[in-house]
Amino acid sequence: MNKLLLVAASCLVSLTTAGPFEGTGSQNVAHAPVRDGLRYAVSTHAIPMRKHDVTASMSHPAMHRRANLPVPLKNIYDVYYSIDLKVGNQTIAVSVDTGSSDTWMVQQPYECVSFWFDPAGEPDCGLGVGFKGNLSGGLLPDLPPFSRSYVDGTFVSGFYGVEDVSIGDITAHNQRLALVNYTYWHGDGQTSGLLGLAYPYLTSLDGADQNQPPYSPVFTTMWESRSIDPLFSIALSRSQEISGGTQQESYLALGGLPPVDVDEKTWAGTPIHGMRAVPQWGFDTDEKGMYIIKPDAFVLEKGGDGTDSGEVLVKNTTQIPILIDAGATLSYLPKGLVNELYAAFDPPAKYMSSGGLFYALCNATVPNFGVQIEESIFYMAKEDLLRQTARDPTGECRR
Repeated sequence: MNKLLLVAASCLVSLTTAGPFEGTGSQNVAHAPVRDGLRYAVSTHAIPMRKHDVTASMSHPAMHRRANLPVPLKNIYDVYYSIDLKVGNQTIAVSVDTGSSDTWMVQQPYECVSFWFDPAGEPDCGLGVGFKGNLSGGLLPDLPPFSRSYVDGTFVSGFYGVEDVSIGDITAHNQRLALVNYTYWHGDGQTSGLLGLAYPYLTSLDGADQNQPPYSPVFTTMWESRSIDPLFSIALSRSQEISGGTQQESYLALGGLPPVDVDEKTWAGTPIHGMRAVPQWGFDTDEKGMYIIKPDAFVLEKGGDGTDSGEVLVKNTTQIPILIDAGATLSYLPKGLVNELYAAFDPPAKYMSSGGLFYALCNATVPNFGVQIEESIFYMAKEDLLRQTARDPTGECRR
């Protein structure tokens, strides 16, 4: 299949439990999957998402986490999925992020700053036109300033305020959000902020003290007001032609599933775990913050076509916790599993210590690599395991 479908439920209402929200803005259709006797509904509030590529960078921040040092790489491409938010009477393009909870946008004018490893020259955060003027609900002066940093080294800071925020035809009234006036960012030149879709708990991790009281993010406000059922789903597709000459679309669907065909034979579900599920993060709470799952296995196979199974080489069943993050393009896995994956290339991929990446011949045979949830295996696309567009000076392709 060419689409990845993520369905996430609120931590307060079970996805499989019919309740007082039933029927708000969704419809049962023939292709909606059935699970545990409940047919999942297709939402009438499905918003197409745009796919934006970030231009090549000599020194992309996502590649600096290994040693906090500059890495002289070219052709580092990121992809963001974005939608339009209506903030008051203004339309703001924002990236969709399931790995954070705050919704923010830059306020014109704002200061873009360089980080210490950036090349010399005028800073360019790659952000589009931001919010102009003032929020109708005003700023929240009694709160500490808004401050957030992200795993790729970017950061934003500014102030909280109140405004009506709409996604399509659903509005979060009197919503708390943030206006940013100081940032180091690496944007796509079109978006001006971020829509955070994770749990309220993450909003408490704000500023140096990391101990602010949580608040309801945009999605939480929407379902708490009973405007939608307490779930959202995301369908991600590649930009490619299909029958009829139209391109596949990506969607953010509020209160149900997106209007895409779903193969019920591979429909699978798995629990979302609390923050302590990742010991390295140091949390001592089972409060849900991010969308953390524990797949039943990671499967490495020889042969097959990337959709059908081949000869199993490795089946790791240790249930490694992973984060579902629509705002990130890289997959982080244990070193041993990564080494097994690239050793299975034919010929094997080679590790380049200077760049911290694996390279392989561009015509190498790529194994199947997938994530197993219940009885279904969801394979990574082989064009993602060996990218033809990113090559080192010798002509080998980068992984």
